[in-house]
Amino acid sequence: MDVRIVLLNPQEEENVGAVARAMRNFGFKELCLVGPCEIGRRARALASHGLPVLERARTFDSYENAVRGCDYVVGTTGKKGGQKTPKRQAVTPDQLRDLLTHGKTAIVFGNEASGIPNDILEKTDFVCRVPTSPDYPILNLAQTVCVILYELAKKGYEKTVKERPLPREVREQLDKFTHEILTKVYAQPHQQRQTEAILQRIYGKSMLTKKEGGKMISFYRKIMAKL
Repeated sequence: MDVRIVLLNPQEEENVGAVARAMRNFGFKELCLVGPCEIGRRARALASHGLPVLERARTFDSYENAVRGCDYVVGTTGKKGGQKTPKRQAVTPDQLRDLLTHGKTAIVFGNEASGIPNDILEKTDFVCRVPTSPDYPILNLAQTVCVILYELAKKGYEKTVKERPLPREVREQLDKFTHEILTKVYAQPHQQRQTEAILQRIYGKSMLTKKEGGKMISFYRKIMAKL
């Protein structure tokens, strides 16, 4: 399982250290930080035996650069999705484990105060949420990472299907054709936006392969020719 952990603008160095420790616990090595706080003595102390992960962590100036090279991007959220926010209709960590069968995946975590901004969440392929009590649903950053990595590690090092993942440029073509078709099918913009968001969520959760994405694009081209 090839996973990159991305922390967006973490505010507390202790959390960064605790994340590095959890990654070492569960066998994950690639940590990326976007615009982080200063990483110092307290982060190193919390990292403990995860210090090698912390020391190898790469720092980026933008979300786009941090996820570059990944075939799939998973956002995380503490909020439930609804009819008007289909992107927030999340899978659970154990469901996520079953979805990550091929390719390289970035799992993105927002900062401690506000989570992942909506404009970035919209760019992810789908969203994962840890089920919690409605009385107090928001977990600490390091706790969230730990729970998700635990569930992913349960899969162990099983052999997975070696399919070629859907390249980002093919996914962009798929989104383009989807948008063009829905523009012609729906008269009301809000219907188009909602259906488009739902289809993008389906594409993401399906973890499409390159072959599957190509077939869908070919099919959509035929639809466009008929409209």
